[in-house]
Amino acid sequence: ARHARATSVWVDIEARAELSMRIQDNGRGITPEELHAGDSLGIIGMRERIRSCGGEMHIAAAPEGGTTVSVRLKQDN
Repeated sequence: ARHARATSVWVDIEARAELSMRIQDNGRGITPEELHAGDSLGIIGMRERIRSCGGEMHIAAAPEGGTTVSVRLKQDN
């Protein structure tokens, strides 16, 4: 809410062979410059934590505005 100026957030979680989570807001949207800046400790920290669990994360501006964060983690067998 602080950075995005969002008023709504949607979360979708699914657990099957892997855990997938999608978080989308209706805020101002992340810019390509913000996404690739390399100095955002919040984004860097999220990516490091997810990678340490064997997962992947993607962040994108939603076409209709807002930002979408998608995370996929493999389930342990």
